[in-house]
Amino acid sequence: MLRRLIVGTALFLGAAQSFGVAQAASFELHMVVPCGPQDKAYVLEGTSLEFCLAPDKVIDETGIVKAERYPVISRVIVDVTPAASEKLLAISSQNVGNDLAVLFNGKMIFKAAIDAPLKLDKFQLSLNNAPEQVDALVDAFPGPKT
Repeated sequence: MLRRLIVGTALFLGAAQSFGVAQAASFELHMVVPCGPQDKAYVLEGTSLEFCLAPDKVIDETGIVKAERYPVISRVIVDVTPAASEKLLAISSQNVGNDLAVLFNGKMIFKAAIDAPLKLDKFQLSLNNAPEQVDALVDAFPGPKT
C-alpha cells in the first residue's frame, strides 16, 4: 500500500511538471554556523565546500518581490519586500563578520560574508558556481504582473 502511494505520488508530480503545473519554489537566506555532529552540511553548488546553516531563516520566498537576470554574466538581482529588508538589516547588524547563505530549492547556491549592516531593497547574487540556477531563480520569482 505504501509503495503504491509513493509510486502514485511520483507519477503525479512528474505529470504535473510535464503539463506545466508550477510547483512553489523555495528561497531561504540563512546564517552560516559551525557544524555540529547532528547538523546537515550543504555543499555550495559548483564546489566541494560544505557549510552548516542556522535553522532560523533570515528571509524566505515570502520576502521576495522578484528576481531579474543581470545582463550577460551569471548574476541575479533580487528585489525584497520592506519587511524582509528590515529583517535583513537587523540580522546583519548583529552578525558583521559572519556569513550568509542562500538555499534555492534545497540547494546552497550562494554564500557571502557580511562586511557591514545590510540596508537593501534589492541585492545581487553572483552565481558563477551555479550558472544554471540563474534562469530557474528568475523564472521562479518573475514579480507581480503589470
